[in-house]
Amino acid sequence: MAAAPPPAAGAAPAAESFLFLGSTGWLGVAFLLFLVLLWRFGAFAALIRALDAQGANVRAALGEAEALRAEAEALKDRAAAEAREAAEQAQAILANAEAEAARILARAAEEADAAVARRRRLAEERIEAARRAAEESVRARVADLSLEAARQLLAAEAEAGRLRHLTDHAIESLDRA
Repeated sequence: MAAAPPPAAGAAPAAESFLFLGSTGWLGVAFLLFLVLLWRFGAFAALIRALDAQGANVRAALGEAEALRAEAEALKDRAAAEAREAAEQAQAILANAEAEAARILARAAEEADAAVARRRRLAEERIEAARRAAEESVRARVADLSLEAARQLLAAEAEAGRLRHLTDHAIESLDRA
């Protein structure tokens, strides 16, 4: 056999063929034969089972993610409700504290007014007692001064002898009784 002449410059190399198929055709036939052998030995079934298992895992993960999202939403809603309830309780506590403070202030004001009235009454009673005591003291002093003046007057009259008729009259009235 003679060697094929070398290809001319710029010309495409001659394609070899076998049974009317070139190298690309035989590559396609080999690939199809490979796929038939894989199918025949159950590789596709195993691949489909693996893909189905992976799909089931993905669906399970999605379901779990959905459940976790729902749980998170429920927790968020519960936390918001608890926050609202805590705010309402804080508002109620504040209102109660304000009302209690107002009651305490009112009671303190009433007690202060009562204490002032009581002290005023005691002061007025002390002033009245002091006034009565001063009045009694003045009356006693006036009575003492009057008695002393009468004693001095009677003593002076007795020395002058002018009381004799009074003494006689007193003795006569004793005799009659």
